[in-house]
Amino acid sequence: MRQVIFYAFLLVCLRAHADGSQHYRDWLAFKKAFAEEVSGPTGIYAIQHMLELNSGESAYLSSGDVDGLRWVKTTPSTTIAHVQFNERRALIRGPAIEEQDLLQPAGESLTLPNGLAVRGTLLRGKILKLWLYNPKLPARKGFTALDYYPYDPGGVITGAFRRSAQPVTMSYLDSREQAGTMYIVGTLQARIEGKTYDLKTYSYRNDWKEIDALLLLLRDRTSGKTTYGGGRVVDIRIPKGTPPRTITFDLNTAYSFLCAHSEYFNCPLVLANSLDVKLEFGEKYPPLFSPMD
Repeated sequence: MRQVIFYAFLLVCLRAHADGSQHYRDWLAFKKAFAEEVSGPTGIYAIQHMLELNSGESAYLSSGDVDGLRWVKTTPSTTIAHVQFNERRALIRGPAIEEQDLLQPAGESLTLPNGLAVRGTLLRGKILKLWLYNPKLPARKGFTALDYYPYDPGGVITGAFRRSAQPVTMSYLDSREQAGTMYIVGTLQARIEGKTYDLKTYSYRNDWKEIDALLLLLRDRTSGKTTYGGGRVVDIRIPKGTPPRTITFDLNTAYSFLCAHSEYFNCPLVLANSLDVKLEFGEKYPPLFSPMD
């Protein structure tokens, strides 16, 4: 009995030590930031609609019921907002809107007089994704929180990184059946759950002078059971252009591909590394809410 108590006490001490570690604090910060990304007034669950525009195209919002508004490409009888996309500029104007470029500054949203918000992002540098947000949607959908496995210090992994001198182009069809391009920028050899893997790491950039992060895309034996079937992502920050030969990453920060939360995202599901182990770390299967039609 004393031996059992001793080991139980030791386990508590080890967990307490882990809870005080920098990795644990980073995990808490990651969860807080991701929760805001998901449930904030312009978060994933606040998306009311999204429309893709090619250069030269326009989109409109009509007046009327706020909850029923959608972007349309044909001019309505009454317009509260008009967005014109041309050569990487997305100019929005309207009766109560001062003209501005939705792409400058990057990532900023504009709140409309009716309380909805709009934002523009570029897909592959040439397609405008025009977002419409309703800040009341997360609560209306019943969203409360994301679900995670308990923090486990065993998810902190160090591996040897072999950089690709010239990033390798990977073309694929994404989750929206659209053509995409990413680049294999190196291989990370790591021992995970007792097995050694050579994991491909990706970037949307192909110039090492610009690369300051690696994307580790993973699918494992929890996929489709307790985690999203398409896989999960671990972001790894590196010094720009100079990846170290050994890299430490934390599986506790694995999050679902964003298309698990909304069909409006383009996810490179087919590029995920497949691991024949259970990765019981990070985000579990997300609450699924269909976007309002």
